[in-house]
Amino acid sequence: MIEVSFKRQNGVSLIEILVTILILGIGLLGVASLQVSSIASNQEGFYTSQATSIAEATSSRIRSAKMITMVPDSTVDYATFLANYVVVGELSCTTAPTSMCKSIGGSSPDNCGFTEMALFEQWEACSIAEATLPEGKVRIVSTGDRLSIIVDWSSASERKDLGTKKIVNQNCAAITGSSERNCVMLEVVP
Repeated sequence: MIEVSFKRQNGVSLIEILVTILILGIGLLGVASLQVSSIASNQEGFYTSQATSIAEATSSRIRSAKMITMVPDSTVDYATFLANYVVVGELSCTTAPTSMCKSIGGSSPDNCGFTEMALFEQWEACSIAEATLPEGKVRIVSTGDRLSIIVDWSSASERKDLGTKKIVNQNCAAITGSSERNCVMLEVVP
């Protein structure tokens, strides 16, 4: 039989402590990397939620405005209605419309016609997108009998040092002209 003597091992050796610290350090780095990746994904999810909200609000306004074409004595026909809401390219919100068709800051809204209302609603959607999304833009495109409302933004940047990747819907590149932008598209039958 072999006798084992424990007299020589009185405590934990320095090598065992170093190996334990190394394993613990690698595990903590993995958790930190996962946390950074999770934050980037959450940010992109927040942007998607905001863009969806903007597209749905714009869609509701377009469907509400269509009611003017259904009134028996309306002077606005369906083609005029579409022409007021369809914009080639992205909506511009560099200058506010001359008529504010909504109560802003307690002021009373202007008396707006159909065209002024459409311009105001486009400007407002564009302004909200710019304020809540990084480089946010809104497009309204006619696809025949449907309108496509596209809200796009600059996707969160890729960080190779942290292992995060840019999250971009590749179908957006055909619409936005850039593989760096993410988008939400909502089709409306007005």
